[in-house]
Amino acid sequence: KYMTDILADRLSLEPTAVEEFILDSSLAPFDNFFAKGGSKTISFVYQESEVPGIECGRLYPRISRGTKIPRLFLANLSQTCLTGICCSFTRTNVDIPLDSENIHEEILFSMVDARDGLLKGIKDAYSFVLPALESQNWGVLDKSRHGEKYKKNFKYTIKQCLTSLDDIQMRNESIVHLYKVTDIDFSKLVSLEDRKAAASNPDIVRRLEEILMQWYKQIEKVLLESEQLRKEVDSAGPLSELEHWKRMSLRFSSIISHIQGPECKAVVMMLQISRSKIMKMWRELDARITDCVNEAKGNVKFLHTLEKVCQPLYNSDPVTIMKSVQNVINAIHMIYSVSPIWYSCRSYITDNGTCLIWDQDSEDIIKKMQFAFTIFYFNSSLTIGPCQVTIRHIVCRSHK
Repeated sequence: KYMTDILADRLSLEPTAVEEFILDSSLAPFDNFFAKGGSKTISFVYQESEVPGIECGRLYPRISRGTKIPRLFLANLSQTCLTGICCSFTRTNVDIPLDSENIHEEILFSMVDARDGLLKGIKDAYSFVLPALESQNWGVLDKSRHGEKYKKNFKYTIKQCLTSLDDIQMRNESIVHLYKVTDIDFSKLVSLEDRKAAASNPDIVRRLEEILMQWYKQIEKVLLESEQLRKEVDSAGPLSELEHWKRMSLRFSSIISHIQGPECKAVVMMLQISRSKIMKMWRELDARITDCVNEAKGNVKFLHTLEKVCQPLYNSDPVTIMKSVQNVINAIHMIYSVSPIWYSCRSYITDNGTCLIWDQDSEDIIKKMQFAFTIFYFNSSLTIGPCQVTIRHIVCRSHK
């Protein structure tokens, strides 16, 4: 009764309704949960699911089997796709059996509301951890010399962990899903002969051009959105920039995966065989999206260098932060010096990635590398000023 009352209260259900739902399944999991040495956790899910059969011992009049209705049921979370509310009871000690006398002290209740997404539900469910930590008695750490530092770092890690759940949700939503072709069976267009035959059919070519242009418009829209200036809040910093480029890298990489997929390759090849006029536009777009992927990946790579050295800007006081400023300056200087010319120099040395340095004449490769070093030193001399301006901007915004 204690557990059913909690479920009824948190799910806004009548206790009798909770009992009826629970009785739809076997009572063996309950016996195991209450027994000495039994299971540590028992979980219930309240969401839309199919009406159970007559084996549950209860009838659902005027509802056909297979219809989904809101139900509370005992769940195996490893086999359940959670889209509703999950309620769990956890035992603090499995060495003693549960009874009406000790159940109030021996079990803990937790709830995850996944109706707006599982990641958001987990974050909301555990957001109470930070306020609890603020008022927590830390025992020995409160008396330790470095205790305050350890406490601050631990709380910052928890905060970042919770924030990352939002970031993961956002990144999942950032994946670009291009138009799915359903009216063409590409499994019958594998061999070169089959594709040549399809390319000679005007109706098929016209349809392939429509498909490619639909992909073109979707990709063009993503590129235009990426080129627009972002509106940033005053508290934004290098870590916000890192997250932005992670999302951009994910979006562009998902497009590249589609372009390199079998369906897109088949469409492009058949239109090339038919000498379609839109292929020139497509090749230009392909080059643009490749450049965007390289830029995003390069920015993510070099911003990762900033991530560690910039942490003190977010969780330290102005006095402590000055000790780490030199590390930040060095990292930013390296990014300014290397990032803009990294891919250009690599393409120059490897002839746009067509040959390794070991395959080239030694004198030619030495000349190329010497020229790359010259560009590096020249660029370094130009970026000292911007580097100083950037670090001043970051520090001021962090403690505005």
